[in-house]
Amino acid sequence: MGILETHVVRKHDGLAVVLREGQLLRLTQPEGPQVIDFNAFNLDNPWEHLGSSVTRRRETIHPTAGNTLWTRAPWERPMLEVTADTVEHQPSPSEAATHDMLSGRCCAVSRVERYGIDSPGCQEILAKAVEPFGLDGNYVHDPFNIFMRTGIDENGRTFWEEPFDVKAGDYIDMRALMPCIVAVSACPGRSSGPGERALGLEIYEAG
Repeated sequence: MGILETHVVRKHDGLAVVLREGQLLRLTQPEGPQVIDFNAFNLDNPWEHLGSSVTRRRETIHPTAGNTLWTRAPWERPMLEVTADTVEHQPSPSEAATHDMLSGRCCAVSRVERYGIDSPGCQEILAKAVEPFGLDGNYVHDPFNIFMRTGIDENGRTFWEEPFDVKAGDYIDMRALMPCIVAVSACPGRSSGPGERALGLEIYEAG
């Protein structure tokens, strides 16, 4: 595959790029676990965006290679196909799993409540990332939390764990089934575990 773009996104930062139909997006872990809040929008009509509830219903709450990411209602169209995932997906007693389609994004309000820190969350980071495309925070939607390890407890509540099965060098590949704007936030929260790590974003030509 011929590489078209490569980017490094530091923790607390974000990026949005165009992904043409057929092109492959690779999201990497160059330094170890770093949760990625991922948004995707139809390039021609950004109100048609990745639908987390539709994907959960049609596919799974923890997408991996072989799963499809679908757009929200009323469209419900295939948007991205997960073609590769190098995470080993090690089981744990809690039955948590990596790559999450359950949790929402953090925001400035929730960061004050959780950590006592008045600073941007993924809502604000993603909003800033999509601004060059004429979009604003109203377009930011519930994410695909890539490399985040989550589960549901005995009381029906979601929880997260440090993603111990994610290693430096791991990646997930997604092929675009329509022209997209894709946006990533290197989540500033604690779900990535300790440390300040970056994420990598690469785009490969259609093959």
